[in-house]
Amino acid sequence: MLTKYRNWKVGSLYYDLTSLISISAGSRFSKQEIDVTGNLENICTGFAKHADCKFDEDNKNLEWGYLASYGKQSLAGDDLGLAIIYRKKDLIKITEDQLNHIVLLKPTAGKVIYYFGAAWEGEPNGIKSEKEFINYLNDVITEKSISVKTYF
Repeated sequence: MLTKYRNWKVGSLYYDLTSLISISAGSRFSKQEIDVTGNLENICTGFAKHADCKFDEDNKNLEWGYLASYGKQSLAGDDLGLAIIYRKKDLIKITEDQLNHIVLLKPTAGKVIYYFGAAWEGEPNGIKSEKEFINYLNDVITEKSISVKTYF
């Protein structure tokens, strides 16, 4: 899905921003590509905090990293893993507010790419535990970090 924002006001400055979201068949993750005119200091993304969820971030020395949570956060109260996968060179910081886990990214030459997705315990061959979800994410960022072109 391609979306264009014209004259997007941030503080007293205006930007033009293009957002392209794509997903490959069978993937748990959508790719978010942002292209913005001017020298925008940062872009943030994230997901909501849920009291019954375990929060995690990777500690691997790889090109890509993740911010994730796992637990009872689906509308039906099922276990669900949520994650943002980002290029570590773009990371400004991981932070939070009262309601959200947040990834703050620095666009390079006006561009930033990250992935967002979920794994539900009820999907075919679903991920059924936090450990399985973290192992899956570690496999994804390892593959993403060593591959020129990866589909996930």
